[in-house]
Order: sequence, then C-alpha cells, then structure tokens
Amino acid sequence: MPLVRRVVRLGIWVVLAMFTQYLVNVADNAMVGRLEGEEATVSQAAVGVAMPFFWAFGGFFAAVGVGAQAITARRYAEADYKGAGAVLFNALGISVVAGLLGTVLGYIACPGGVGFLAEGGGQQEALAIEYAQIRMVGVAGMVVTFAYKAFFDAIGKTYAHLWAAAGMNIFNLILNYFFIYGNDTLGIPKMALAGAGYASVIATYLGLGIMVLMAHRKHYRARYLFYRLRNFEPQTMLRIAKLMIPSGTASVVLMAGFGLFMRFVGEVDSAAGTGNVYGAATKAIMDIAGVCFMPLIAFGTATATCVSQSLGAGKPNLAARYGWEASRVGVLAMLVIGTIFLMFPEPIIAMVSPNDPQVPIAGATSLRIVVIGLPLMAVGLVLSQALFGAGANVFVATAELVLHFGLLVPGAWLLGPHLGYGMEGVWIAATLYVGTLGLVMGVKFFGQSWRRIKL
Repeated sequence: MPLVRRVVRLGIWVVLAMFTQYLVNVADNAMVGRLEGEEATVSQAAVGVAMPFFWAFGGFFAAVGVGAQAITARRYAEADYKGAGAVLFNALGISVVAGLLGTVLGYIACPGGVGFLAEGGGQQEALAIEYAQIRMVGVAGMVVTFAYKAFFDAIGKTYAHLWAAAGMNIFNLILNYFFIYGNDTLGIPKMALAGAGYASVIATYLGLGIMVLMAHRKHYRARYLFYRLRNFEPQTMLRIAKLMIPSGTASVVLMAGFGLFMRFVGEVDSAAGTGNVYGAATKAIMDIAGVCFMPLIAFGTATATCVSQSLGAGKPNLAARYGWEASRVGVLAMLVIGTIFLMFPEPIIAMVSPNDPQVPIAGATSLRIVVIGLPLMAVGLVLSQALFGAGANVFVATAELVLHFGLLVPGAWLLGPHLGYGMEGVWIAATLYVGTLGLVMGVKFFGQSWRRIKL
C-alpha cells in the first residue's frame, strides 16, 4: 500500500492534467457534434481522421519529454539538482528546434497524409485537411510544453502540468463556443470545425505560457539553475535524443495504425452507404476509451518517475514492485469502468454524439467489444510507461511497431472491410491488439534486463 499510495499521490495530478488536456480534443469533437445534422456527423468523422495524423507529428517530437523525464528523475534521485536543471535546459533546446520542425513538416504533409486516410472523401476530406493544418501550428507549443512537463513530473511535482492543462481547457471551451458557432454581437463569424482548430492552437500556447511562469518561480530557479549557458551539454542532448527517437517512433507507429484504422472504418461506411455514421461512432468510441487510457498513461507516467528514481537510488526490486502495484490498480479500475460501458453503451456514446441517433446505435456493439480488452490494456499502458522510465525505449517502440503492423492494421482490414464483419470486426482487431500489448509488456517487465540500463 505505501507504493500504491505514492503512485496515486503522484499520478492523480497527472491523471487530472492529462484528462483536462485531453478534454481540449474531446471538446472539439463534442462541440462540433452539436452543429446541425449532417454537418455535425461529417465534422466528427473529419476530426477522427485528422487527430491521428496530428498526433503522429506532435507525438514524435513531443517524445523529447520521455527522455528528459527519465534522465531528470535519475539525477534527482542522486540529489544532483543542478544536473537535473541542466537536463531541462538541454531538453528545451531540442524541443524548440524539434517543435518548429514538426510544425512545418506536419503542415506540408497534411494534404497528402490526411487525404489518404479520409476514405469518405469529399467534404470529410476537405474538413479534415483544414483542421489538421490548423492544429499543426500548435505542435511547437506542445513540444516545448512537454519538455517542462517532463521536468516537473521527474522531480515529483506532477501537479504543475495540471494548472497549465486546466487553463488550456477553460480557454479552449470559451473560444470554441465563439469560433465554432459564431457570435453576431461580437462580429465573430461561424467557423465550425476550423474554429475548433483555431481555439485549440491558441489554448496550447496559453498552456505553454503557464508552464514557463511556473518554472520561473524563485524556488526552482535557485535550486536547479536551469537557465544558464554553461548547462549546454551536447552529451546530454544526445542522450535525450537517443531516448526520444524510439519513443517518438512508437507514437508515430501508434497514430499511423489508428489512422489506417479510421481509413478501414471509412471503407465500411462507403460499402454500407451509411455516409459517415461509422466514422463518427468510431471517433466517439475513441473519445470514450480515452477516459480509460488517458488515466492509465498518466498513472504510467507517475510509475515511470518512481521506477526511474528507484533505479537511480540503486533499488531495482523496488522499481519492479512499483510497476506491478500500479498495474494491479489499473486492472481493478478498468473492471469497474468496463462494467459501466457494458451496461450502458448507447447512452454513453450519445453523450459525445447527441445529434445523430444512428451513431450510438452503430457503435454500441463495438463499445461492448472494447470492454473485453480493458484489463490487459491497463497492464500494457502502465508497464510501457514504466519501461520508458527505465530507459527500455527501443523495446517498447519495436513492440509497438510489430503489433501495429503485424496485428492491428492487417487484422482491422481483414475482419472489417475484407471479410465483411464491418465496424465490429475492426474493433475486434483493436481488442486483440491491446490484449497482446499487455501480455508483451508484462513478459518484458517480468524479466531483468530493464533493471540494468544506464542513463
């Protein structure tokens, strides 16, 4: 219980922060879902196509935080506070360059990449490309924010990102209301889905500003001395980059898999002649599943801090116990949440997609299928983050690559549009994927090799 209490104490702030930040994306989907009729359905389907492509770029470059957190936590556990500050300085240097590069490359790649994924074509494709390009402008701010987040998470101040995420979400909701629906009194035109994109970008940079202000507090500047040119350490930058690349690659693989996943759902829509109903239902299920996997990743982030600090203190057995206890809590939580999903699938989907009664009906069976994989998903997500904290980034990235393109993508294509099992077949493949991920990460964490990694 002492281990569980520490993970929960650290993790609850990460959960609240990630859930609040995730609401920025959910708010876009839910608020455009309250547009009129077909405009709502096609806009939600467009968000479902655009977001995996956006996160493929944003997630790759934001992985600078994975390496920064692992190394900072080791330095902090060794009581090398100036060394921990130096890690942040070098992480910021990488994140500024990486963020700008991600913004430019992502914006340029949107027409081709999003156009390929938008199987529905027409209005869905045009809306998805426009929304994705707008969101790409926020990649630079997101990447730098994750560098600061990594520092605060590593030193145990996991509540820091919560304040930034809360500010982002409040501001995003307000701007969404005015930008999506318009306001004649203020002279703001209705921008629909594009308005949601502009609101999210502005909110992202607001969140970055909050993180910068927190880091400038006298206590942190005096103890960690991170804003000094003498902190420039090419070797530290190289270590961060070496951890960033496999972690970022795992994010790209993850989003590429889900992007193709959405494409196959689009093929099901096209074959059934249902417009964008299955696409909208799939996006709704992804948002609902986010209520599960975001907290799990958050507790995994807290576990990564505990694992990394334990290894830095020379206590590998303690590091292992943190991983297993956090996984146990995750499994128990998923059993409770899964029961609710199993009993009330249509009302839950209708909370996200209220204006088209066909969407909850189309997604109900698939949401019940998702429930089967939730316990093993808890193990996979928590332990993958724990392995990131230990520095086993290459293993996690390789496992994601193999499972995505060896199981999820071909399975979704085979069971969905090819064999004709429709949307349910696509989600069966997704459930098999998360279950296998849990088993693979569990076997790796049960081994000893991750305990001997030096950072």
